[in-house]
Amino acid sequence: MQLLVAWTALRTLAALGRLEPVDEAREGIKVDAAPAAIVETHWPETGIRTRPWAPSKRIATMSKGTRLVVRGQIASRDSSGCKGKPWYAVYPFGYVCSEHVKPARDQPTVGHALADRMRGERRLPFDYTKVREDGALMYRGVDGVRTGVAARSLSEGMNLAVARTLEVDGGAYVETVDGALVSKSAVGWLGQGSAWRGVFLAGDAGVGPAFAWSSRDKTPVLAEPDLKAAQVGTLGLRERVDLLEESGEADPARWWKIGEGRWVQAKNLNEVVFTPIPEGALRDNRLASGDDQWIDIDLGEQVLVAYRGARPVYVTLVSSGKGSPTPKGNYPIWAKVASMTMANQDYEDNPYMVEHVPWVMLFQGHNALHGAYWHDQFGKRRSHGCVNLAPLDARWLFEWVAPALPAGWTGYLPADLERSVVVHVRDSSLPPDQAFFQERPIGPPDPEEEKRRLEEADERRAEAAAATADFVPAAAAGG
Repeated sequence: MQLLVAWTALRTLAALGRLEPVDEAREGIKVDAAPAAIVETHWPETGIRTRPWAPSKRIATMSKGTRLVVRGQIASRDSSGCKGKPWYAVYPFGYVCSEHVKPARDQPTVGHALADRMRGERRLPFDYTKVREDGALMYRGVDGVRTGVAARSLSEGMNLAVARTLEVDGGAYVETVDGALVSKSAVGWLGQGSAWRGVFLAGDAGVGPAFAWSSRDKTPVLAEPDLKAAQVGTLGLRERVDLLEESGEADPARWWKIGEGRWVQAKNLNEVVFTPIPEGALRDNRLASGDDQWIDIDLGEQVLVAYRGARPVYVTLVSSGKGSPTPKGNYPIWAKVASMTMANQDYEDNPYMVEHVPWVMLFQGHNALHGAYWHDQFGKRRSHGCVNLAPLDARWLFEWVAPALPAGWTGYLPADLERSVVVHVRDSSLPPDQAFFQERPIGPPDPEEEKRRLEEADERRAEAAAATADFVPAAAAGG
């Protein structure tokens, strides 16, 4: 009975409508009874594959100690993939090499990925710090500290995910989640991130302007849609208001009536505007099957709306790319990762690093929807190109987008992007012919493009180094 409960919960959690089921009979996969009903992973990272052989695509990863319900086993077809040992067919989907797991007594933990770390009133799965000293040294554990051999030098402003603090030979250090040590004096604690969260929507919301949040503190409220009119009040930062009547055609002359004798300039609002299902956001048969999730991001308003078909279900504020704008277009989510460290690419000159960014959904190249624990500027452009979400919003969206990751699962790679949830990115602040177009290709980073950009960066750096070497100060040249 307990095993059935765990299996049913995992099937529900995984939202299998997004997955292409394997026709085992057609593919000649013979599933026999398994000797162990529950198994546990014992590698730091264990992969789940689409087929019980190698090579086959790895579609999910799990951390050490993750327990799985086994529905059967398959004799190995190859000597290299599982060293001739059988594969296990597991719930909620996929196959795992029997060499990578061991029998377990306890049933799988039922819940979402990272949920076990969200105790009490926590908004974040880890404790985070910011490096406040340029050149702070990071060591590979206690031995690195004692030998004085640093693994790397950190830049001011980098963020670390911290597991604990400890003393080494009288010195105070923080130990990161990945086991590295940094002097405690070189970092400052960041807290639990922004308390901001969006709103759930009930019923059919229709199409068009719905409501807005004020984009700054002490937003003036005037008696008429005229800058010379009397001020009758102010709005606090991100205060929600109804949009009752619009005056003017374009900013800065456009105004919104938010109450009787109460008007606010549109430029001071983040407007929530519901939109019909755009072309390319859903496959034709998804509405009938219930496989109908999609996400709308309006860069102009810095607003995200999560939809089921034509019905909006959740809306919030985001922070999209500033120096590197978030690309417009339709992008199926190509990976879900419970947490990942983000850093500058090798071809980028300005170093940055944010460790264990939570609730990541990569939708185009390196760009992702993810939780941001290092700022509270949602509603304004801020990021390197990703779409930043407040922690509470990021967790909700990550768990809502199918398939949800069960407890202990660290990542998911859709086998077919045609079935993945689409992120529709547009910019309502631009003219209609520029507001939406497919700006970049879908999917993960293109290896050839990454190689080209690195080669360009190497050439640029070599030219800069040569120019510096050739430069002779005038005072020195005078001899």
